[in-house]
Amino acid sequence: MKQGQILILVLLAVVVVLAIGLSVASRNITNLRTSTQTEQSQRAFTAAEGGVEDVLSDLPAYARADSGLGCNLAGDISTCDVDVGGLEAKVQVKSSPVYEEQTRPGFVAQVDLDGFSGNNVKVEWAKGNAEFSDEDGGSAAVEISLVYGASPYDIERWYFSGNLIRVGENAPLISNPSGTLSCTPDGFLHCVVVDISSFQPPQVLRIRPFFTRTTVKVAGVDEPLGLQKYDVSSTAKTEIGVTRKVQVSRSRLPQVPAVFDYAIYSENDIIK
Repeated sequence: MKQGQILILVLLAVVVVLAIGLSVASRNITNLRTSTQTEQSQRAFTAAEGGVEDVLSDLPAYARADSGLGCNLAGDISTCDVDVGGLEAKVQVKSSPVYEEQTRPGFVAQVDLDGFSGNNVKVEWAKGNAEFSDEDGGSAAVEISLVYGASPYDIERWYFSGNLIRVGENAPLISNPSGTLSCTPDGFLHCVVVDISSFQPPQVLRIRPFFTRTTVKVAGVDEPLGLQKYDVSSTAKTEIGVTRKVQVSRSRLPQVPAVFDYAIYSENDIIK
């Protein structure tokens, strides 16, 4: 009656050991797969980031069709293949001659006019009702500054109210200051055309908002501005198919702080 009991116990022991072994092996495989994916993900992300950094190091050159940097220009889109640590990052650069950016009080929207030969620049701000704040008393007021000339530089300023007059705001500001014309906004609450023909050569146009944040859009009227904004996206893929993408938007000129206008430029000569 006792014959075969040892065999049953041995089989049970084998099953238990096999189950434990399979569980450990499964966990090890899962950990290995996770660590491999993490490592591959990091490689792909690093390569994509490296592609962006490589292009950002010389954006204007990469945006040119004749740059010789391996980019193919299709309309306003350049595509480049950048080798980063043995992985290929496919970088796409979308460039635009229209500046559009949301700007907060204390900051400045800055547009590059170097080389612009047109006479008029269209400035729009306060993008729709989303940027009309009852709490702040309406949409933003703006100061438009034009830096022009060639060492020494000069500066010309215009001021425009928002929708409502706030405490501390001079009212009413001239709706059409000398050298400007009103225009019909497209998707914005305010629009003005600035005639820069008397301020040559133009260098930089700066728009500073007051009271609340606002989206600023700047474009040439009689001819396009030079390239103002770059949207850079970089995609890298590892050998096992892990893909990562990095996207960056960059304006052509760094946004110099608003205090720059008053720290560098004055109404009179600076005497030491």
